[in-house]
Amino acid sequence: MCDLNDFYRNITFFEEYDENSFIGRWLDYSEWNDHEYFKLEKSLLKIARIYQENDELKQDILMGIMRIVELMMISNWGYFEVKSLDIYDRYDRFKYLLSKLFSKEEIFLDNFAYSPI
Repeated sequence: MCDLNDFYRNITFFEEYDENSFIGRWLDYSEWNDHEYFKLEKSLLKIARIYQENDELKQDILMGIMRIVELMMISNWGYFEVKSLDIYDRYDRFKYLLSKLFSKEEIFLDNFAYSPI
């Protein structure tokens, strides 16, 4: 299986969890860290490819995705710090990626204002 270390670093109940991961920084500092986000996104795209090729995913991957979705449901955007692009551009890209993860459709990320640095 492809290396999914950056995915597992973002799952709070896994041994590999890293508080400096995207989710860790999100939870501890209410910060959207671009560098860590794109590492997580790359892993999520690998997961999408695995699903497209195999029609199934390991249970720990599904549990991890559900944990990320749970943690990213935002009730108050005012608590999150963003230094440049609008937070909604970031969140829209993330929601789109998650919505396409199991669709077997091609994932087009080039049209978003928020892109890797």
